[in-house]
Order: sequence, then structure tokens, then C-alpha cells
Amino acid sequence: MNRKLLRRMTLPLIAACLVLADCSNNNSSGTGPTTAFAVLRLTTASGSPDTSFAGGRGITITDIDPGLFDFAIAATVQPADNKILAAGSSGLAGQGSVAMVRYNPDGSLDTGFGTGGIVRTTLPGVAATASAIAVQPADNKILVAAVTFTASTSTTGIAILRYNSTGTLDTAGFGGGNGYVIATIGPGLAGDTCALALQGTNIIVAGASTNQNLVLHRYDTNGNLDATFGPGGTTTTPLATAALSPAIAFQSTGNIILVSGTNVDQVVLRYSANGILDTTFGTNGIVTTDIGTSTNFANALAVQSDDKIVVAGHANVNTSTGTSDISLVRYNADGTLDATFVGPSGNPNPPGIVTTDLNGGFDNAFSVALQTPLAAATNILVSGNTGSGGISQMAVLRYNTDGTLDTTFGPNASGVVIVSLVGPSNIASGNAVVLQTNLGIIVAGYD
Repeated sequence: MNRKLLRRMTLPLIAACLVLADCSNNNSSGTGPTTAFAVLRLTTASGSPDTSFAGGRGITITDIDPGLFDFAIAATVQPADNKILAAGSSGLAGQGSVAMVRYNPDGSLDTGFGTGGIVRTTLPGVAATASAIAVQPADNKILVAAVTFTASTSTTGIAILRYNSTGTLDTAGFGGGNGYVIATIGPGLAGDTCALALQGTNIIVAGASTNQNLVLHRYDTNGNLDATFGPGGTTTTPLATAALSPAIAFQSTGNIILVSGTNVDQVVLRYSANGILDTTFGTNGIVTTDIGTSTNFANALAVQSDDKIVVAGHANVNTSTGTSDISLVRYNADGTLDATFVGPSGNPNPPGIVTTDLNGGFDNAFSVALQTPLAAATNILVSGNTGSGGISQMAVLRYNTDGTLDTTFGPNASGVVIVSLVGPSNIASGNAVVLQTNLGIIVAGYD
């Protein structure tokens, strides 16, 4: 089974100056019923479906094109008005276009955005999948990072697209009149994803190639490479084995944290604010963690206020049995495993590593967010999917600061919310989890 299928499919078988994009690493591109965008809102305290959202349903489904796979990988909430942006792709495997949907705070489509709330952007000569999104604080323009794929050469790149608040491309101020810029990453797969973060007015994107490289680019506000970042605007870091789609965040020092996977282990890297690998971190700037004895993936990243690093993904992946477990790893600021993150009694992993088996089938985490309003300690929200036998459902979990599941969240004091299928497909996933101020927990993906 190739890297794309294992990492992307639902079923193994088939701070003022630093604004982060919310992204995830899962799409739907296989055979079977086509999928649609799905956006769910849960109540902040208990995690129950919010009946004030989407006309009482708590979840809204947007089937952009009923004949194609429509899936959201990334989401964010506009700080100015609490509107929800979900971004991903619409199309067939390796042939999709960037798709973006904007919802009003109550879950209804924002008809003043694009066409009826929907924006589709086709880039010339390449397929594209949006996998990260952010809103510029100064002007509310929308930045989307998408992986491009050229089938004839099996090469990938990262496109940064900037949209005006109405959903039109910003052709006046970005990308030399195109509204987007594209940079080649290297050999890759149609299902790869990328990461994006705002560093003041600069834009950082990260991607990975199948020839074992992690690549960081920094652009200025007009979409030009920033030559003061790394050598000439780009930093390339080779890994010992395969590099997988990364996630990005910042520590309070301004250091850049990047996480990725190698098909066997997860890796955490730290760079200076200007893109130089920090050799005081781990071994020559890299920390490698093996969870269990089998394949594990690092899919999402958050940094706590104390600079501890939280990485979500899945571990114990066994493609022959169709099983995997949600993994959550917390590191101290220096990259050592956090001995206070112990998880439940009987946790089979060393302190710092927690795995969760929901149903004996496959359980995957694709996004992580920090939730602090409930208590002085930070709760950790994780979203992804769970299932077996060709069926998967959205899953949302909340952990306490020690790595145990929060029994005040979800039904039956479980700490887990599993969402029944409501869309056109028999597979679903919660690919991005974000907080909507004073309203609830937003989970975006597909169903």
C-alpha cells in the first residue's frame, strides 16, 4: 500500500504577531459513494451537538458537486465576525480543484461569498487540494495553501492563494496579478498536504517530498520569496527516511516547530524564526519518536502557552487487520518527552505518549486544538475518524492536561464524541477542529 493511501484514506484498506492556520491531513479520494463537506458544532462544555447550529441539526452538509468527492481538510473562524471557512478540494483523485465554503456563525451558507457561499479555483495544468487556511488580521483577506500535483511528472508544489473577503482572488495585490504563487516541492503524490502559518505579515508554508525532504518557504505580503529566510527564502531539511506532509506552529520565542512522519516514526524539528535548523534541539535539530513497534504518523500540532509541544496522529497501524490507534504525544519545550503526560492507568506507552483505541478497528487523529476556557489547565481537543468494515464516522476527543480522557465531555462520561453518518457517503472524517468564540467547537471534514 502506498503512502498516500495509508495516510489519507479513512480506511487503511481502500498570538498577535503569530497567526496559525488550522489544517489537517486527510481526504477522501477512493471508490464508493462520493463525499460532501461536513461542518459540525459541539457545545463548548459537554461536547453535545449544538442544536442552535445548522437549523437545529448541529451539523451542515454541503455537496458542492454530487458527482465528485468534496472534502474539507482545513478550517478557521474569521476573528472579525465568527464566520466559518472550510477549505479542501472538489474533484476526483489527482484531478481536483481548490474548494472553499464560508458559513455564517449559525451554520447557514454565506451567500455573499463566492457563488452561494462556495468558491472553486482551478489552477492551470495542475490538480490542487487546499490543506491550510488563515485570515490576515490586518485586512481580513484569506490565505489558502494548497498542494499542487502534476500527474505527468508525479511532482508536487505548494500554491498560496489569496482571496478578498468576498471570495474573489486578490489579483491586485498578490502573486503578480494572478492572486496566487506556486513553488515546486519535488516528487510527490496526489494526496499530499501542506502547512501554512502567518509570521507577522510574512507567510510561511511547509511541504514534503517523496525523496525525503521537508521544505519551508517564506513569502512577503505580496507573495514574493523572502530572501532573509534560510538561503534565499527556502529551507530544505533531508530526513533519514521518507518525509510526510508536515504541520507547523510557533513557540513563544518565535522558533518554528515542524512535525512530520517517516512511515515508521514521527519527527519534530525546530528552526529559528528565520528558518535555520536549531541544532540545540534534539539531535541536530530533530527529535524522533517511535510509538510502539509499527507504523505511526504525526498529522497535527499545537504549542501550549508554556511552549510544550502537542502532536496528534495515529499509531500501531496495521493494514492487514485494518487497525490503528489515535496517538497523542507531548514534549517539553526542549523536545524531551513530558513525564507529566501519563494518560490513563494501563497506558502501554512511556510517559509523554498516549494512545487511544476506540473500537478495535482503525482510529485516526488529523487535527488538534487547545481549549482553555473551562479550567486553568489546558484541555486538548483532537478530531479524526473511527470505523471498520468499510464505514467510518467523525470522532472528537477531549483530553485533560495529564493525557487522560476528559469525562465531562461526550456522552456517558466517555471523553469521546462519535457522529452518526448524515451525508451522502458511508465514510466520514473530522479533519479540522477549531474554536468559535463564545459559540462552540467547530469540526470540519467530510461525510
